[in-house]
Amino acid sequence: MVKIVHCADVHFDSPFALSDPRNAELRRIEFRSAFSSLVMYAKNYGAKIFLISGDLFDDEYISKDTANLISREIASYPDCRFFISPGDSDPYHAKSPYKLMKWPENVHIFKSNDLTKIEIPELNTDIYGYAFTSGTLLVNPFANKKPQNQNRVNVLLGHGDIVNSSESQHCPVTKADVGKSKFDYIALGHWHDGTGVLKIGETHFSYPGCLEGRGFHEPGHRGAMYGEIDKGVCELKAQKFSRRKYETIQVDISHHVTENQIIESVRVAAANFRDDTALKVELTGILRPEFIFNPRSIEEKFTGFNFIQVKNKTTPYIDVNALRYDKTVKGIFFRKLEGKLNSPNPKEREEARLALQYGFNAFIGLDIIDF
Repeated sequence: MVKIVHCADVHFDSPFALSDPRNAELRRIEFRSAFSSLVMYAKNYGAKIFLISGDLFDDEYISKDTANLISREIASYPDCRFFISPGDSDPYHAKSPYKLMKWPENVHIFKSNDLTKIEIPELNTDIYGYAFTSGTLLVNPFANKKPQNQNRVNVLLGHGDIVNSSESQHCPVTKADVGKSKFDYIALGHWHDGTGVLKIGETHFSYPGCLEGRGFHEPGHRGAMYGEIDKGVCELKAQKFSRRKYETIQVDISHHVTENQIIESVRVAAANFRDDTALKVELTGILRPEFIFNPRSIEEKFTGFNFIQVKNKTTPYIDVNALRYDKTVKGIFFRKLEGKLNSPNPKEREEARLALQYGFNAFIGLDIIDF
């Protein structure tokens, strides 16, 4: 049995959804800390192979300090062999840090779109891999390919997108490609949501997901895979390494008439989240137009989270029958927006909802605030 660790999609130095400069710098530190913790975990576990399935960093933004940190962490565990398959965000090219930096002897970086093999005789294991050399890879390098020596433990490392056809520009991999390959384990990257270990035919494979979430579109804790593999055996588990998690909750405030009521409802709904959580609260429901509140002042009442963002997603109460026949400017205003309020396009509906709320508050002489 061979002990391995498998991660992907770390995206060092990636821009963050929460753009406050202090928060962005903190997130960069947290990403580095998560990777350092993963390497330390591999040491303590005794992993002999460490697989990185692409998008280790964002090529456009990576700093020399970050590249040096990655190199130092790899060098700190010389008893382990590290393998990197560059992806669409960190392709191997003439100006890439992969090319320009001196890397430790215990790391192998795949450099070509072609499938290549590295033998590890002492572990009876062969590692196959390939690299993106630009932001796209239109073919699957391991399609219709099989390991050369079926008596060894055969591992395939790559960044790719499992699809039903060749529609992806990021190495389209079909389920048939996986099932026919006969590898003992395929270590994939590109999907930021972890899949756990899956199996098609005789081939085990997994996406570990990203090591840290970068925004509310990547909720929950994130991490990597670790465990043991052998011929026909794949005993890998997911392990959390993220320093924080992003979560979104919805709070219906339809019957609220004061800001304090909203604050209490949010407090109840968010009771199970702690200081490791970046929380987005979406306030929903139907409110009288004259009830306005400031989401920023609600955010200021909460200090127990890593970050909190309050979004007003409520809809003003509308007496549709009355407004359709209202001859005042208010009625005309509503009728101009009615089609967009019922649009099948979510973006258009949201714009119309905001316009209606701004407009109705203006009609009754209330201040226009950022909803």
